[in-house]
Amino acid sequence: MHQIYNVMKNHLLLLAALAFVLGACRPKADSLIGTWTVDKVNVHFDEQRSTPELVKQIGEMEKQNTITINNDSILVFKGLEITLNGKLDLRDNGTMLVDGVVLGQWEDGHIITRSGSPLGEVIITYKKE
Repeated sequence: MHQIYNVMKNHLLLLAALAFVLGACRPKADSLIGTWTVDKVNVHFDEQRSTPELVKQIGEMEKQNTITINNDSILVFKGLEITLNGKLDLRDNGTMLVDGVVLGQWEDGHIITRSGSPLGEVIITYKKE
């Protein structure tokens, strides 16, 4: 009986430590507040269906994007020809949702968005100004 108690005690300590580590990985709300600009754009298009000029043009257009998050968890995305805003919800796994729609992922102090098209995928990494 004593062995079972020790095993359960060790498992509980491990779970508590894991919860602490995972909680520490999630950003504090204050660290998200501010303006985020594009750090990197990776365009992964099918070479058979696109041209290097198109890839370059897409990359340059995406570099104009900004994300602003205010202290009420309202996120504003500004792109070349669009502006979107909504309530930000950051999940424990780093997934960022705006009004229930996945915007991207919080990873290593960056916001990473992915968008797909019939030509391929565009991955944008944002850094805080």
